[in-house]
Amino acid sequence: MQSQVSSQRDGLMRRLGRALTTPFDPEDYLALFDARHSAREIRARVVRVRRETDRAVTLELAPNRLWKPHRAGQYVMLGVDIDGVRQQRCFSLSSAPHDPVLTVTVKANGGGGVSDHLVHRCRAGDLLTLSPAAGDFVLPDPAPERILLLSAGSGVTPVHSIVKSWLSSGQTGRLVWRHFERNYSSLLLGESLRELALDERLDFRLVLSADAPRDGDLAGRLDEHWLTENGLTGSVDDASRPPVFACGPQGFLDTVIDWHRRHGAGPLFHERFQTLSAGGGEGGLMRFARSGGEAPAEAGQSLLEAAEAAGLSPRHGCRMGICHTCKCRVARGRVRDLRNGESRDVVGQEIRLCVHGADGDVELDL
Repeated sequence: MQSQVSSQRDGLMRRLGRALTTPFDPEDYLALFDARHSAREIRARVVRVRRETDRAVTLELAPNRLWKPHRAGQYVMLGVDIDGVRQQRCFSLSSAPHDPVLTVTVKANGGGGVSDHLVHRCRAGDLLTLSPAAGDFVLPDPAPERILLLSAGSGVTPVHSIVKSWLSSGQTGRLVWRHFERNYSSLLLGESLRELALDERLDFRLVLSADAPRDGDLAGRLDEHWLTENGLTGSVDDASRPPVFACGPQGFLDTVIDWHRRHGAGPLFHERFQTLSAGGGEGGLMRFARSGGEAPAEAGQSLLEAAEAAGLSPRHGCRMGICHTCKCRVARGRVRDLRNGESRDVVGQEIRLCVHGADGDVELDL
């Protein structure tokens, strides 16, 4: 223990020595003692890594003074240095605004990117960066007394935040929440869900498609028949017009939206975790105004992917069209929106590279 303390002291003295001979900003001096200090960006120290499953963790974070409280259901752009390169991705906050600890629940996707790094390599003491909280998947003000909530997979995280916030607000109404999961071993936030379900104002049921249900849980796979046969139609078509909150993968949301179109009376709030793919563009030649090169963009390929394949490193974050980090000016060209298939000519406008493909030749400010 003594050698560890001595090593830490020696390390601090070396940093102080460098500081005395290097032009530092005031915040740089503060960062010598606590790396969260910054006047420019939100930084957060990982206080604890809580294992959810073999492929998921919940990170407990202590942000610096620049962090402003979020609204339940919002997301952040989380940044982490991987092999010396800052990488970012959007994650919904799983904690409610009133919780003493800010949390993000992350599931590895096997692609070797930010999610995999956080699940398999992140440790207590690591430093991350956060964007301000953003997103419109939030409770209206005032909060409704009755809500139907539907989630699947990682969609549990923002809905978990919304439910915790609603229950803590003193509401006397009722929440109906159905969460769809393949099996118990893949369930996120299981311990917290069991605690929330003890509140008599919440009717929570886990719906499993592979495991046999237990303890009042249900079996089934989401489709319009299941929603109708399990009594949820009556939850949305009465005179009170309760809102429906839904979050999950693309196919899940498509089913919910179609069902709500037929049976829903109140508003529908939803958030997707995957980019819609309505078909890419025909492809074309990309010209790079600043770097002076050109490269082909394949049909169906996003401009971000095409630029990376050409050896460029455009700024990007979520790769889903949410964070706007990859916005880039198009001098001229024809692009196709990968979310809805709309093709249009663009002159001197900014677009998000991750959700647009080339539908002809395109000149980018890269």
